[in-house]
Amino acid sequence: MSRVSRQLKFFNKISSTTLEPQVVLNGQKYSGLNLTFQYQNHNGHMGARKFWREYLPTLQFYNPQLQFQVTRVRNDNKNDASVPCTLEIIGQEGVAVDQLDMRNKQGSQIMKELLAKIEHTRVAEPDIVRL
Repeated sequence: MSRVSRQLKFFNKISSTTLEPQVVLNGQKYSGLNLTFQYQNHNGHMGARKFWREYLPTLQFYNPQLQFQVTRVRNDNKNDASVPCTLEIIGQEGVAVDQLDMRNKQGSQIMKELLAKIEHTRVAEPDIVRL
């Protein structure tokens, strides 16, 4: 597969084939999202990593006005579960207005819980970008 075709496939994955995060968040109410989880998948952080890889790029694509901060913490101790696994919804004042615990949840479950907590509108079908 050529480099250009890989890039087109990746772009279409972000813009059109990942359906759940094709939403526009209320920019009047929210300024961004903060994700915090560890590099390794142990201690229930696998779903957070999947959310970051699969859903966050599409959210960023359709919400360029919002800031998305990802903090990945190195924790080599498999028995240390003290690293937070959270998704914070940041309001216009710059403080967290709500928080999701992502520990031991799948990426799709995290996305559903986020959509249940945050004010959003679906992207209209004609506005979905496809190449």
